[in-house]
Amino acid sequence: MDDSDEKLAALLNRDPQQGYAELTDRYLGFVYKIAYSKLLGTCSKEDIEEFVCDVFYEFYCNRYKLDLEKGSIKGFLAVFTKRRAINLFHKKTKRQEDISLYDDNLQNILIANENVEQGILETEKKEKLIASVKALGSPDSEILIRKHYLGQTLREISIDLDMKVKTIEKRYERALKKLRNGMGGLENE
Repeated sequence: MDDSDEKLAALLNRDPQQGYAELTDRYLGFVYKIAYSKLLGTCSKEDIEEFVCDVFYEFYCNRYKLDLEKGSIKGFLAVFTKRRAINLFHKKTKRQEDISLYDDNLQNILIANENVEQGILETEKKEKLIASVKALGSPDSEILIRKHYLGQTLREISIDLDMKVKTIEKRYERALKKLRNGMGGLENE
């Protein structure tokens, strides 16, 4: 159990407004990345942002049910966000399946989905990126995943991996350089 999770849970109960601010400050990027990855192409950017706000609000409303013996706040948010995003995805795609071929809005749907080829290329690019990150080996691949997927700072990574911050910084820089060379000079987003 993480000491910072205990402090955040206590703050949420003692001073809900400050606790909510701390919760969103700490995990907004993390939750947004999950929502964006699950809902991209199905929801607009505004819908995704609204979805993220709803996730935090619902988590906040259920803060008294939080049991840190069963997992971390980050873990709960990750599972909660993924489940809600999958439900929203199914809800949105079901609406699209129910549209008649003779519907006046069909043209708009086709225009929105005309970049299927681009989507396939993006998927292939992501698969190559994942393979290249894994090929870096540990701890370089773990540093990159923690930094870019989990949204941790280099300082947080150094604490989690029990390494000096300077060492993490150097390994991070070298890993990015190796990754860029391995990907043929492609820039990471």
